[in-house]
Amino acid sequence: MADIKTLLRELSVIVGFYYYDEQSAYAKKPASFISICKKMLPKVPLTQYAQITKLPSFNAEQIQIIDNGFNLSKTIIKKFGIDTIEEVSWYGFDTQKEEPYDISINNLKFSLKEDSFILENIGLYKLLNCYTGSTYKKRHIFSDYARQEYEHWFKITWNELVSTLNESGTWLYNDTTKNKKSIIKLNKNNIQFSFYKNETLCASSELPIDCSLYIYENNTTAKIREEVFARFININLKNNYQYNISKKTCATAAAEALAKELIDNLDYHAGLPRFLRIHNSEYYYAKTTKSGIEIYKVPSLSEFGHNIIIESIEASVPDKQANILTTIKNTKTGKTLVLRNECRFSHGQFNGTPEAKMYYEHGGSLLTIYEPV
Repeated sequence: MADIKTLLRELSVIVGFYYYDEQSAYAKKPASFISICKKMLPKVPLTQYAQITKLPSFNAEQIQIIDNGFNLSKTIIKKFGIDTIEEVSWYGFDTQKEEPYDISINNLKFSLKEDSFILENIGLYKLLNCYTGSTYKKRHIFSDYARQEYEHWFKITWNELVSTLNESGTWLYNDTTKNKKSIIKLNKNNIQFSFYKNETLCASSELPIDCSLYIYENNTTAKIREEVFARFININLKNNYQYNISKKTCATAAAEALAKELIDNLDYHAGLPRFLRIHNSEYYYAKTTKSGIEIYKVPSLSEFGHNIIIESIEASVPDKQANILTTIKNTKTGKTLVLRNECRFSHGQFNGTPEAKMYYEHGGSLLTIYEPV
């Protein structure tokens, strides 16, 4: 399910269509906000509004998001000359959808962003499939491209944990604001991980003191990895020299190997439009920033043509972060844009499969690939 900010960003534009001729304080109260959503989106299950229903009121940040949505809805009404609202749809609640747009009004489809440079939360396998025509279902930036370095990074990290426990016997993290507790204990030749929520034991694992990456991956749950081990790493090892060196070494080896595979197997004519969020139907990319509102027309696949080429692909590892930088060029306009895929864990170190979230560089312009409205 989308987070509360995403829900409000998308739904506030829809609510704004209802109040496009005024800024209503009534619509900025959770109960009335949802009441309007129900009227405009009668087919959407009420469960999709659960996060908003629980709020007693909107805070200042949430009110700002709603105001931004209202302003965007007014801009859409004005720019597209909409006199009558015939139909409004919301697609954002479907987190598994392939299409990029979040809402539509009178068959005009929009992908919505706030002050963000992200284009898509993309998996590494999609990046590879788009560039090379491969058919991967899953790829792990570290395990698949730098396994030896990845195992060494884990060994260094694990040894630092053991060293900490040899001194204290127990490591404890207690979050009283959320009533969560994470505990790691040294128990003879084993290390015990426990995670508690509301004083209830939610997850536990016991691992040998001489633990390998393979044993760790196959004998822990996602909850233990995120709430216990990754939290220990984040609190204790951010400034640890050996940990940071091993992490950067792994990130560098993985990024360079991945970049080489992409370059050696590049066949992007079929996949590049998908990578740039070009789909069968045209839609609009609408973004609210501190400086104003930007709306771009994203062409359909048939309109896209072959004006966009890839100039270069390279590995980049600033501050231990494995990145793939792609420079694309519009041969018709001469404009270039650098896209950055950040290959990193989203839910704590050594937990699950790292993503490859795609951003466009600060200072870059989407005018390289899209048309202004």
